[in-house]
Amino acid sequence: MKKQDKPGLSRRRFLEGTAAGAVAVGCGDGKSSSGPSTTPDAVVATDDGPPPVEDVAAPDAGPEPSGKPGVVAVSRDDLDEAVALAAQLAGGLDALKPGDTVFLKPNAVHSFAVVPGIATSNDFLAAVIKLVKTREPGKIIVGDRSARMFDSETVFNQTGMKEAALAAGADEVYAAPAPKDAPEDWVMMQPTGWEETWSDAGGVLVMKKLIDADHIINLPVLKNHRWAAFSLAMKNFIGGIGDESRDPMHYKEGDPDELSRDIAVLNGAFDVTLTIIDGRAALVNGGPEGVLEDAVFTQPGVILASTDRVALDALGAAILQHELASAEVSAPDPVHELLKSAKAWELPQIVHGLDLGLGLGGRDAVEMTLDGLDEDTAAAIEALYNA
Repeated sequence: MKKQDKPGLSRRRFLEGTAAGAVAVGCGDGKSSSGPSTTPDAVVATDDGPPPVEDVAAPDAGPEPSGKPGVVAVSRDDLDEAVALAAQLAGGLDALKPGDTVFLKPNAVHSFAVVPGIATSNDFLAAVIKLVKTREPGKIIVGDRSARMFDSETVFNQTGMKEAALAAGADEVYAAPAPKDAPEDWVMMQPTGWEETWSDAGGVLVMKKLIDADHIINLPVLKNHRWAAFSLAMKNFIGGIGDESRDPMHYKEGDPDELSRDIAVLNGAFDVTLTIIDGRAALVNGGPEGVLEDAVFTQPGVILASTDRVALDALGAAILQHELASAEVSAPDPVHELLKSAKAWELPQIVHGLDLGLGLGGRDAVEMTLDGLDEDTAAAIEALYNA
């Protein structure tokens, strides 16, 4: 590992739409906080409109890349600098060539709240768009399919994500329609292992614009998941498959191994150039919704990146474990103990991802870099990652 010591209500009720709104709770002191609580007709926003478009400055000197693929966590006060440095250390941006089509896949799960740690933040999305634009792509598409009880166009508008993306220089914001409304926007694919869960359908319905792009840059957040243990790089691609393909997975709630296997299987449909995770805030309990009474947030203050989505999920899980060690969780999720106690590389999503060849070969195939974290925090995360 390279390290530079530079300071710097139930899910079922939610799916039925009974959570009417949310109040955003800030955790600026770095301590965990329960919330947000659900309140009817709440108007929630934490972003002050789209950020101005600015040139992206080169990141300050961090560790030199080793030549081995990197799995990276960077802490910087300046977001643009943190994103640029994390991408630089992870590698992957060099694959982008002038004229390429780049699809940015944020987490636009719902519009109950614009809270870091639940969905992709507008300032983070803008920072990535500005960075990608330095590679002179032919087209930048930002797109996602929200949870099925939400209209994707409404989610992009109400969260401000559409406005922020266009202001930062995206060419298109694609609010994916339901497959039944626009079947031409979806394609049936058969990634390795598809038969066990999707045999009746003949495969997995996949967003056509995603697989048609020259490059996919995945932009998850850092959060837990009450049934799958965590929702990071691999889990974010639930938003890349059709509603009907998601349904069989929901019947496996309560079986984290089977659900994790399905998450890994569907990832076989997507060739990902780079994943960058906004870990400035973390949802460590109450995910993936984050708007029910069991939600607990912390503030890790990091940006994570890698070309290896499995290794990045292992690092993200280690950071969630570090946060959980000091967080106050009064209503633990069903898989709380699994996430908190299992070794990062032995968590079911990681195991199944490696079995299906999604990563570069495991922990030894990538070099971990923790840059800008204080020494004690870096040492604790390193120990959890390498356990």
